[in-house]
Amino acid sequence: MRNLPQVSVYDERRTLSQALMTYVVQLAALSVNSRGRFCIALSGGSLNETLAIALDQNPSGAGVDWSAWHVFWADERWVPPSSPESNYGEAMKRFLSRLPISANRIHSMDTSQPLAKTARNYAATLETVLNPGHNQYPRFDLILLGIGPDGHTASLFPDHPVLSETAAWVSPVADAPKPPPNRITLTLPVINRARNIAWVATGSGKAEIVAQVLQPSPNAKALPAGRVIPSNGNMRWFLDRAAAAGVQRVQN
Repeated sequence: MRNLPQVSVYDERRTLSQALMTYVVQLAALSVNSRGRFCIALSGGSLNETLAIALDQNPSGAGVDWSAWHVFWADERWVPPSSPESNYGEAMKRFLSRLPISANRIHSMDTSQPLAKTARNYAATLETVLNPGHNQYPRFDLILLGIGPDGHTASLFPDHPVLSETAAWVSPVADAPKPPPNRITLTLPVINRARNIAWVATGSGKAEIVAQVLQPSPNAKALPAGRVIPSNGNMRWFLDRAAAAGVQRVQN
């Protein structure tokens, strides 16, 4: 029987940001104590701003062993890092460049390579750093995810063939239904192998889809976000009041 997700709702984004950073730092400390490192995968979009707000409130990151962190991405747009559409580039601009994490521990995707090769190279990076063992999926300590109004997460879109991928750890997406169309994403088996998954959703525009994922109709077709079910891990949602408007019996 899988663990039910914890759902936490906050009155404002600033408070949500503080709670999210506290949660991440606590998980990092537990991971470092247990395994000597902390491997986190980030997403793009509004999550960058949420983390930047948290860092603004504690700019020094006091008490955090940043030397033990490895930072990855759950997905990336196949654009140069200088592009405003780059998840890596925006994370560096908004908050990562302010943290004392060694550059060789920030594992961006090399989008100067052809799309399929970018995916293969990133899978090789996961194998080198996470070292999952023979016939095992790599296991992140934490994956941070957002959700789109259509129920997509990372670059896993409704009805897309990549949702059925079980062999590859990282997959190219050449026909995403929202721009830019060329992307690279972790696959569902890798996401579901994480020790911890945290969702972040804010704003009234996310209320309907959050409710669909957290309280699905028995006959509803599973959305990509609804197919994120940790096989041996924990899942938590961080929502503001607007995003949680359609969810009943939430846990604060």
